[in-house]
Amino acid sequence: MNSLNFEAKGFELVKIRFFKFITSIITLGLLYPWGKMHELRYLYSKTRYQSVPFSFEGTQRDYYKGFIKLWLSILLVLVLCTGGAFLVVYLIKSLFANIIYTLTVLGCTILALYITGITCNGTLNFRMNNTKWGTVALNYTGKPRELGSLFLVNGFLNMLTLGLYTPWYIIKIFKYILNHFKFGNLTFEFSGDPKKLFVIYLKGYVFTILTLGIYSIWFTKKVYEFFVSNITIRKGEQEVKLVTDANTLQVFEMIVGNFLIVLFTLGIGYSWAKVRLLRFIADHSIIPEGIIPESMENESPDQSFLNLIG
Repeated sequence: MNSLNFEAKGFELVKIRFFKFITSIITLGLLYPWGKMHELRYLYSKTRYQSVPFSFEGTQRDYYKGFIKLWLSILLVLVLCTGGAFLVVYLIKSLFANIIYTLTVLGCTILALYITGITCNGTLNFRMNNTKWGTVALNYTGKPRELGSLFLVNGFLNMLTLGLYTPWYIIKIFKYILNHFKFGNLTFEFSGDPKKLFVIYLKGYVFTILTLGIYSIWFTKKVYEFFVSNITIRKGEQEVKLVTDANTLQVFEMIVGNFLIVLFTLGIGYSWAKVRLLRFIADHSIIPEGIIPESMENESPDQSFLNLIG
C-alpha cells in the first residue's frame, strides 16, 4: 500500500486560484503573494505521508520580500536590454554598434540565466524551509550563488550545443537540488546517467515526430521512470530507492485526460489537471514503509539575495 497520498479537490483549487486571480487584477498584483500563500497552504495540507499531513508556514511578509526582489531583478535586465537597444539604434552607422549589440545580448543572457538560478534557489529555500510533516521539518541548504552559477554555465553550454546538452544540464541541476534537500534525518541523492537520458530524449523526439505524437505517451513514461528510479533515500546506514508502478495506460489516461480538460474548458480546468497530475505522482511513487523521517535540528537557511522568492 502506498504511504504517500494527495487528497486535494479540483473544484476547491479552482475557487482558490480564481479568487487569487481576481484579487491580483483588482489590486494590480499587490495581493498576488497573499493568494499564492493561500494556494500553497491548501496543497500542502492535502498531501499526506503515512497518514500525517504536511503543513506550510511561510508568511506573506517573507513572500513579498522575494516578490519585490524578483521584479527588481527583472527590471534590471529590461533596463540593460533597453539601454543597449537605444545605443545600437543611435550608433547604427558606427563601428561600435555591433560591439554594443553583442555586449548587450551577452550581458542580458548572463543576467537572465544567473537570476533564473537564484530565483529557483529562492523558491526552494522559501518553500522547503517553511514546510513541516507533523513535527519533522523539511530543509533545503542550496546556495544562491552556486545554483545561479550552475544555471549560467550549463545554460551557455546548452545554447552552444543547440540543446544537445539538455540531459546533462537537467541532471546537474536536479542532482544539486536533491543533494541539498533533507526531510528530517532523511537525505537524498540522484544517480541518473545523462547519457541514458540523452538516448531517451533522442528516441522520444524522433519517434514522437514519426508517430505524429502518439509515442509521446511512452516518452513521458520513460522520463518519469528515469527520474524516480534514480532517487536514493538514506537514513543512517539504511538506503532505499524510489520506484514507480505506473503503467503506460495510466500515463496515457493522465496526459490525454489533462489535455482534454484544459482544452475543452479553455484553460479554466487547469486546476483539475494540476490536481490529477499531483495525485498521479503521489499514487505511483512508492516509498518503502520502513523509511520514516525523524526530527532533527535544521541548518540555518541562507538569507542571501532572492532567497525568499516563492
